[in-house]
Amino acid sequence: MSEDLNRYEVMSRRFQLAEEIALLEGRHKLELEPLKEELLLCERFVHDSMVSAGEQQFKTSEGHMAFFTTQNSCKVTDWDATLAHIIEKQEWELLNHAVNKTVVTDYITANQSPPPGVAYKSRRVLSWHKGKS
Repeated sequence: MSEDLNRYEVMSRRFQLAEEIALLEGRHKLELEPLKEELLLCERFVHDSMVSAGEQQFKTSEGHMAFFTTQNSCKVTDWDATLAHIIEKQEWELLNHAVNKTVVTDYITANQSPPPGVAYKSRRVLSWHKGKS
């Protein structure tokens, strides 16, 4: 019985802590908002002035520096066309070595083991739900 009582107390305390943290994070977010807004304005100003001047980088006498880099991203918008191209041109390097987790889970449910060549891990995680107070 004392183990259950302690567990009840600890779970109640856990939710109290979560509420306190949420309140502090909310206040912190409100405090940071004007600073983040000003930071964004500074970044836009420097960006726009560098673009206008045709500069790749800018350095102050204090050693602060801003410079442009290139970030790339891609996503498949037509899988059938992409796969057809990969097969036709034998461009296998365009593919990632990955499988769909949901399909693998369904496969394991049906076959009691993962597909050949696939390692599957599953773990239990403690989740929390606060009751109505």
